[in-house]
Amino acid sequence: MAIQITQPSLCKFLAYIQRTRPDYAGCRILECGAGGEVPPLAMFHEQGFEIYGIDIDDDQIERAQKYAREHGLDLHMIKADMRETPFEDDFFDFVYEFQAMCHLTKPGIRQTIAEMHRIMKTAGLCFLTVMTRNNWPLDGKEIARGEFQSHYEGKDHIHSYFDDDETDGLFDRFTILRKERRSILYANEWAEMSEPEWMAWYCDDWTGFTREEWLGWYPHRKEKRRLEFIEYIVKKG
Repeated sequence: MAIQITQPSLCKFLAYIQRTRPDYAGCRILECGAGGEVPPLAMFHEQGFEIYGIDIDDDQIERAQKYAREHGLDLHMIKADMRETPFEDDFFDFVYEFQAMCHLTKPGIRQTIAEMHRIMKTAGLCFLTVMTRNNWPLDGKEIARGEFQSHYEGKDHIHSYFDDDETDGLFDRFTILRKERRSILYANEWAEMSEPEWMAWYCDDWTGFTREEWLGWYPHRKEKRRLEFIEYIVKKG
């Protein structure tokens, strides 16, 4: 049975590889942040790649491993920090990351990109996403420029957002082959949110809005909620 994964970014990267690297069968690919109930690595496996995945979250890893057991896959999934992976130099032909680095600080993201450069072979391709400051809301406490800390599900979380003049510079050791900005509205998702639910989301340590300002945005929530990121395909060497 064919594995059904419809993540557009994954499909675009796979299509790019198939078009530009037709000899990809048997090549190694690493996904950073590879956990979850339907791991994207499954599609790469179906297409003949040797697949590896890392994630920092035990629960996410177990979800991916459960999927792998049910579908007879060897994900080569391990717990590891993408900023410092256990792989040797020049090990991978391809690396895939989708909205995982955004949970790191900006120095952590730069460290991750440097680590990807280390473990990739010369001429290897990497797919990466960078969140922009055009996201709305930038919720939480801004602890450094573009770095917001929030607390939910009993844990502190970081989200990092970049100005447009910062993003290309993250890849100064790579050649940028493709760059695409994506902007997604969540109008339907927020339409049913009540005003009390809206206010329950707000925390008093947010630095982007006062409580009164947040309340004032409630009637405009459908047209305001936005996820924006830039997708990069870059080449080493």
